Amino acid sequence: MPSLDLDLARTFVAICETGNFSRAAQQVHRSASAISLQVKKLEEMVGRELFYRETRKVRMTSDGEMLLGYARRLLRLNDEAFSKFLNPQFQGRVRLGAPNDNGIVAMPEILHRFAATHPHVEVDVHLGPTLSLRKRIAAGELDIAIFSFNAELDSQSPIHVEPLVWLGARNGTARDKRPLPVALAEPGCYWRAMALKSLDDAGLNYRIAYTSEFCQAQIAAVRADLAIAPLPISVISDDLVHLSHAHGLPDLGEYRMTLAKREGSGPVEDALAEHVVAGFKTIAERGMRLFA
Repeated sequence: MPSLDLDLARTFVAICETGNFSRAAQQVHRSASAISLQVKKLEEMVGRELFYRETRKVRMTSDGEMLLGYARRLLRLNDEAFSKFLNPQFQGRVRLGAPNDNGIVAMPEILHRFAATHPHVEVDVHLGPTLSLRKRIAAGELDIAIFSFNAELDSQSPIHVEPLVWLGARNGTARDKRPLPVALAEPGCYWRAMALKSLDDAGLNYRIAYTSEFCQAQIAAVRADLAIAPLPISVISDDLVHLSHAHGLPDLGEYRMTLAKREGSGPVEDALAEHVVAGFKTIAERGMRLFA
């Protein structure tokens, strides 16, 4: 019975997650030709084709999808085993604050990886809007907080950047109505402030048709063609389209997220912060959505 080499498994997972040989090669620090040879060797070992090769990307075959689950489990077990010996055995409790929507979507994977390498650390997750998270980290009520970046308030760099765009229903009519119906987050949200300023600067006649703490509710209003909404570009799907100057709408700029730590935080907080930053980088590289 052949053995699945962990190096091959790591390369295979990198290709599956990035959908591209070149990006996978950068991630595992190998050349693209070396990646191709590893894939050929792996396919010969299992006796099945694992990828459909397309012009600019690769897609998994059904056999590739099956192998991916096993490869991830092998790597998790390997990383967990070595973390017992190589990582400090931190213990304690960390209070982590995150925005409502990406806290629900993005954080589970990041926390799962952190738990595998730091099993004795308890993480309390608190979800809320940016303004609340800023106040709580400043008051010492949170150890780490992730929230919308503001160049005037934040000295640390963003950990995630993507365009904020207007989205409407495919073949919808809400974008043509006047006053323009918009679905927004609650007052205090940076997306809301950016959207209202852009509409006011453009002199557009609009009305706030829907308001919700969660962007899923805004997306629902857009899908029902009841309004348009300012949302991260990663939300685009088959039934949602990017509305631009061609539709008479102004640019919104970029949505940026940053991470802040409580003053006087220690090694446990630093370890979780490193996982969060690395996790957002990995998510962005493979094109995973931060929002449902």
